[in-house]
Amino acid sequence: MKMLQRSGFLLLVVWASCGLLMAQNRLVIRGGTLVDVRDGSLVPDTVIVLEGDRIVSVSSGGPLPPGGTVVDATGKYILPGLIDLHVHYRDWAPELYLNHGVTSVVDLGSATDWIQTQRAGIANGTIPGPRLFIAARIEGEREPRDILMESRPIERVYIAQITGGNQVVSPDRGSHMAKNVTDAREAMRDYVSGRVKVDAIKTIHNLNVETLRAIVEEARKANLPVIGHFENARLAADAGANGVEHTWAVAVSIVDPQAREKALQMVTKGFLPPAETFMDMQKLPDLVQYMVQREVYLNPTMRMTWTGAEALLEKGFHHEEFDLLFGDWRLRYIPLGWKLANLKEFFEIDLWHRADLTQYDRDLFEQGYKNAQRLIKAFVDAGGKLYAGTDCASMCVPGLGMHQELELLVDTGITPLQALQAATIHPAELMRMEDRLGSLEEGKGGDVLILDANPLEDIRNTRKIAKVISRGRVLDGQYHADFQNPIPSDQREASSHYFPSPRIRRASLEAMTEGISGATVTVRGTGFIPYSFVLLDGQKLKTEFIDEFQLSAKVPAELLKPGTFPVTVENPDYGSVWVRDTPNLSQFRILDHVSNAFLLLVKPRTESR
Repeated sequence: MKMLQRSGFLLLVVWASCGLLMAQNRLVIRGGTLVDVRDGSLVPDTVIVLEGDRIVSVSSGGPLPPGGTVVDATGKYILPGLIDLHVHYRDWAPELYLNHGVTSVVDLGSATDWIQTQRAGIANGTIPGPRLFIAARIEGEREPRDILMESRPIERVYIAQITGGNQVVSPDRGSHMAKNVTDAREAMRDYVSGRVKVDAIKTIHNLNVETLRAIVEEARKANLPVIGHFENARLAADAGANGVEHTWAVAVSIVDPQAREKALQMVTKGFLPPAETFMDMQKLPDLVQYMVQREVYLNPTMRMTWTGAEALLEKGFHHEEFDLLFGDWRLRYIPLGWKLANLKEFFEIDLWHRADLTQYDRDLFEQGYKNAQRLIKAFVDAGGKLYAGTDCASMCVPGLGMHQELELLVDTGITPLQALQAATIHPAELMRMEDRLGSLEEGKGGDVLILDANPLEDIRNTRKIAKVISRGRVLDGQYHADFQNPIPSDQREASSHYFPSPRIRRASLEAMTEGISGATVTVRGTGFIPYSFVLLDGQKLKTEFIDEFQLSAKVPAELLKPGTFPVTVENPDYGSVWVRDTPNLSQFRILDHVSNAFLLLVKPRTESR
């Protein structure tokens, strides 16, 4: 009997201890108005109880559970944490995401060792940051000039850099080349088996339809969504892809080729107007309906795609970002080169400064922006689902870029609720995690955003953040000057998306003889922009921009001396590109705005006899 009494007493102690521990780990949010992102209904006097990283109950009114920490949200509005479904994650970005209420992000770079380490460290609490999901990357192989309908020159530059040479992409870096169906299935093997854990598959638009269909078939075996850059949204939908990145992929499908060709005869040489400018709007309803019927989601990336548009300048986004990046001195840990590069792009259209383009060029760009707005509104009106992805830290500030994106989405004519759905339940659905994230319901993750004003009345109210709760923890909402990611990135980080590192494949002189006047050096490669210049033995030459693959420069006769001389290309310097923590110390270097060197031979003049 005594033994039974002792056992009962021990059980009571254990039960009490567990209850005390749960109470200590309990967070109660009371008094606020919950915004139901499914239907836009408002639930007053809400009580949300979290235990650890889980919501255990959501109710309207009623008594509070005993114990735990209470957050008084009286007079405020409560949302689920926001999800950014297209980021290029940086080791310095965690505080920016979290303090702006972005509690989950999906990295669409590639499933590198570093990003997988970040994901694991964030999950176990050793690395600060938002919930991090990652995508493996699969791309095809095609000459850049075969891609005729790019909306932005940078895409062509980027493809050239990746596929132009004989570069081999290592599978363990999370990126694969797939020339055919066999390659595609091989690339997917580790992800389907689960040997390498990824959350999505990102494809690049130089894949053919058969290869893309094979990727989709394999991804379905592991319940992985396939999203990415597609050469044609209709073909992507037909292949079974789940999410389309950027409106240009839709626009390309319905471009009026005659209108485009006519415009290209009149634009500034080297300027490529966006595909959205030339959409045949009469074909838009049919294409939209096709995508909606096949349940294809769309990510417009308005903030990133239309940097340089008058609308963004009129809104003062550049002032907003300057005030944050430079006004808060605690953010000095963000690379200065990146800050400057990000701000200067507000005054650029593609590779060009706005002032260097004609009014005709600028009007074409602005028409593309207006057409993209019409596209988005038509897609949503037809029942299509948007998902919000900013592409930060490419040309926008992590975290803040999401609020700017939501504002630009509402500017298309959709409602604030529809914009909020694009940053909550829709990305959760697309990423197969609607059972964990995307709304505030029992059993879901403990990510909560508390606002001072109603976002359904004005989408800019998402910026009025009172509290952010991430994984059941109330954040202090501050930046910390001593912030340091315990595992810094080991990958090179470009400070500017539109000023790529130039690379020379070949250089040749029309005349390579000493002292010849009127000689021209022609340089071919990638990463060239209208502001690139050629150097011969360190001397700047008068350079003509042909396109992003070719430059031509005049060589003064006095520079043509007998010998072998380096030819390089230099782009404006908006910050260098670092390679850090590489296993081979010989690779520790700065990759900046200057290209590789190409050696040219200048022959001595042969005297006639």
